[in-house]
Amino acid sequence: MGPRGCRDKGRSGPPAFFFFLSALLMTLGAHSQALGVEWAFGPSLETRGEYNDNIRLTTAATHDAVWMATVIPRLRVEGQTESSELRGDFRYEPRRYSGGGDLNSDNFFAYLDGVVKSEFNEWGLDADYKRDSTIQSELLDTGITDVSKVRWQKSIAPSWQHVFSEFLSSELGYSFMDVSYENGQEAGLFDYSINTFNASISRLAAEFDYLRLNLYYSAFDAPLVNSKYGDRGLLLGFSHIYSDYYRFDASGGVRRTKFSNAISENESSTGFIGEISVTRVLELSSAQVTLGRKIDPSGSGTLMQRDSLVLSMTRRFTAMINGSLALGIYRNKSLERNFTRLDRSYFFVTPNLTWRVAEDWSLRLFYRYQYSKYDEARDAAQANVAGVKIHYEWPSPLIRH
Repeated sequence: MGPRGCRDKGRSGPPAFFFFLSALLMTLGAHSQALGVEWAFGPSLETRGEYNDNIRLTTAATHDAVWMATVIPRLRVEGQTESSELRGDFRYEPRRYSGGGDLNSDNFFAYLDGVVKSEFNEWGLDADYKRDSTIQSELLDTGITDVSKVRWQKSIAPSWQHVFSEFLSSELGYSFMDVSYENGQEAGLFDYSINTFNASISRLAAEFDYLRLNLYYSAFDAPLVNSKYGDRGLLLGFSHIYSDYYRFDASGGVRRTKFSNAISENESSTGFIGEISVTRVLELSSAQVTLGRKIDPSGSGTLMQRDSLVLSMTRRFTAMINGSLALGIYRNKSLERNFTRLDRSYFFVTPNLTWRVAEDWSLRLFYRYQYSKYDEARDAAQANVAGVKIHYEWPSPLIRH
């Protein structure tokens, strides 16, 4: 076995983490039979074809314009009793590109979400496993998409919520995420892990007003580049429901980050983090706009400050035709003054049009425009993507025990 950043974890069979997810699903399923569980299964199949005129999102005068085709089987599972819920989502996505080469990828996604409730407590567990390509996964993170590498991401997040009264509740949570790359060092990508602890208290201040105080601490570690970060923050949140159609959410606070690596030792950074969101839901349409700043882990071996403005809209034109629009503007900046090569601006806009051909069949046409500009680069990279999806959803059977 080679160095941690070079080993191929995908060729030795499913990882122990995936066995854990399967065992958890079977254990909860067997236990729930004695509790009168209701199971629902949602298998589906999607075929997709798309054309991308700059798949690597590069500024080079000549770049790869490719066609991509894939067939995606997917299974969603839901189990429910009077005091527990379990949801699973499993998807396989083999992508094949014209010209082949390093672009072809076999992507796997598995997700589990479980909740057990009592009168005053709620215990939750989220877990997922992803195997994908950096061509897709690094678009929002580092932007390193000129070379395709296999990426594995595993995470688990238990939580506990306690209700003191109808006005006051608290929550404790922990999450662990591990990200690794196949020969990622060749592209400037390094394995990392992050542990996050958070505690919050929420209060119903008025009939439609909610207050929330949240404290968190995150520990980031990228051992191949000897990079360690400790990030802590305190946020105050507020939510107001204006009516059945409008909702306003806001949170903001301060964070302090200490870091040490081969370039910088025992340095620190302080700043503001927060998010503002406005949501509108009407009978035939919905819209949400979110403005935020947060600290995210990165495959570059550093933490990045990400500013974002995201807009999403949906519209039902007829009983059979729906449209949607997603738009995102991102600004990524490293917390380290000596590491600026990945500081950049990124923008995308994606309109979609979906036609429900029959009860179980749908056809979607989509387009996506992408723009990426590094601060240290003279030119910006642009890409246009257009394609079609055909989706079939099997009728979801309900099985009672």
